[in-house]
Amino acid sequence: MKGAPARDGGVSAPKGTATWAFRIGYLADGFHGYARQPSAPTVEGTLLQGLLQRGVLSQSNAPRFRTASRTDRGVHALGNVVSFPTHLKGLAAARVIGSIDPRIFCFGYAEVESEFQPRHARSRWYRYLEPSEGHHLPRWREASSLFLGEHDFSSFSRRDDPPRSPLGRIDELEVRAEGSFFVLDLRAPSFLWNQVRKIVAALELLDAGRIRRSDIEEALRGRKVLHLPLARPQGLVLMEVSYDFPFTELRPRASAQRRDLLEGGLWEARSRETLLGWFQAKAVPPSRGTSDP
Repeated sequence: MKGAPARDGGVSAPKGTATWAFRIGYLADGFHGYARQPSAPTVEGTLLQGLLQRGVLSQSNAPRFRTASRTDRGVHALGNVVSFPTHLKGLAAARVIGSIDPRIFCFGYAEVESEFQPRHARSRWYRYLEPSEGHHLPRWREASSLFLGEHDFSSFSRRDDPPRSPLGRIDELEVRAEGSFFVLDLRAPSFLWNQVRKIVAALELLDAGRIRRSDIEEALRGRKVLHLPLARPQGLVLMEVSYDFPFTELRPRASAQRRDLLEGGLWEARSRETLLGWFQAKAVPPSRGTSDP
């Protein structure tokens, strides 16, 4: 059954092709962010070049390559979504995606209508890893509840281009301890640019006594402007983008090359075990003599 599209008046895919959505993950190290750039390696640029070179995506269909979320430089993903029309079946195209670069994984696929827009999702789930040393977990948990519900997030985001309303809703913000980290899970229908990293920065400053609870409350009402820094991007992972249709799950093989990249490329030695576990939990260990799909 095809996924329900977010209709925008787009044209149908050419005959002989179908439009597929793919759930992808990537390790951000070595990429200059997600969105393509003319003179720097990016996730989107690497994907497009690989799909075109392998004949999965034609030049005429390249403008129909669409993405749910364009993550910043240093931000990892386990559940971003891309879509494009191709003459291949979903499983075959997913396997090609998984062969383009060892830092990029494909975890699922679904056939969708040609008008499908990945950015029109039901919800998004981000996870942030914050070293717990020197932090007070009850204080973080108490302050995190301030962000739940509908608020003015002007102080907790950067201006989008094109600009979007700073009014929004956060459905979940949970904080727990895991090893030497606090793990923050945030779920919302959508997030503004840098919103998660500025929320984490606000919690850091509150815990350090540099801002007050009332400062956050007034800012969320739009009555005060906070000039917040950005928390480090390397602790942020886009875990999932959700729709009202299922994906067929695909578990790629975790080759020695991919494991070496994951183990050696992460931002900080203490975070390697935690982030590596999240990636490898979604990948099947390889049998002897096998290689990447």
